[in-house]
Amino acid sequence: MNGTNGHLYEIIYNHVINEIKSGKYEKGDRLPTEKELTEKFNVSRITTKKALELLAEEGIVKRIRGKGSYITKDFKETTDKTNEGCVKSGSLIGFVLPDYSDGYATELFKGIEEEATKHDLYIVHRRTFGLQDLEEKVMDGLVNLGVKGIIIMPVHGENYNPKVLRLVLDGFPVVFVDRYLKGIPSPCVCTDNIASSKMAVDYLLKLGHRYISFVSPPSIDTSTIEERMEGFIKSHAENGVPVESSLHLMGIKSTIPGMNTEENIAKDIEKIMDHLKRNPQITCLFATEYNIALLCRKAVLTLGKKVPDDISIICFDEPRSYTGDYLFTHVRQKEREMGAIAVQLIQKQIENGDYNKKVFLESELIIGQTTKKIT
Repeated sequence: MNGTNGHLYEIIYNHVINEIKSGKYEKGDRLPTEKELTEKFNVSRITTKKALELLAEEGIVKRIRGKGSYITKDFKETTDKTNEGCVKSGSLIGFVLPDYSDGYATELFKGIEEEATKHDLYIVHRRTFGLQDLEEKVMDGLVNLGVKGIIIMPVHGENYNPKVLRLVLDGFPVVFVDRYLKGIPSPCVCTDNIASSKMAVDYLLKLGHRYISFVSPPSIDTSTIEERMEGFIKSHAENGVPVESSLHLMGIKSTIPGMNTEENIAKDIEKIMDHLKRNPQITCLFATEYNIALLCRKAVLTLGKKVPDDISIICFDEPRSYTGDYLFTHVRQKEREMGAIAVQLIQKQIENGDYNKKVFLESELIIGQTTKKIT
């Protein structure tokens, strides 16, 4: 991988591989020291150390404390490894997503990177910031760069991105992660949003909540919001509780990538406050995203009310806590597993061509400090 398209440590990593290939280094040879490599490539000592650690993890070098790093495999031994089929060692895989949020996608990327490392694949990572025009350019750029396949979390939009659609229809390996485009014949790995949403609402109904407001961004094209709504309705139906559709608030826009301006955030908080004022019977806000839950909490507190004494809040996702304590009661998705499976699916598609498997993962309900039983 060209280091300028990835991380700085990859420059050193690739340099060592190329030196082995050229015959400069053979099995048993000692590499330059960390200090020498740091000065040669004008990077930090930490960067050099990471490159050498990666080489050691892959069995290419052995690091001996106080003595240095030694080549343990020749080039043939290192590069003849292949994943089953035609995915060769060192292949590039694209990963495209709108953006990261405090509650989601970091663990997803870790899962992708960890699985890719196991198979000697390299990830070219790009964000689209919620812009379809940029998404098109990114997809073109990745294909021109020579990636073997692309894992993508597509941008929300009123219409499908024609570039993504064209790649799929042309048979280019594309795997959708976290969400999928309805009717598009491409593999995907997602949370089972219907079951997850139902699990969360079942819990709320057991607590005695009957007036629950579903709070989300607009539902456009991708499946996520519609499926979470379907689980919301399904739980009510199975528990014999009518759904109060007038309590839904589905116009939150500031959490959409590219729209998280201070002005939009303030408008959304005001929108939630007005919604609560018009519907004083609401006892719980069901937020489809962590950042929406933060907006809900701010709105409730600004109105002089308490969470959860006056209004409970539940959501999808929350940043992992080192202490094990969580603010929001939330649905935790299996992000790392999702990322790993996405890499496995892209490999299968590259190897087998027409491979249209859809994987839906279970989730877990984490009880936090924002829900309370109705008395």
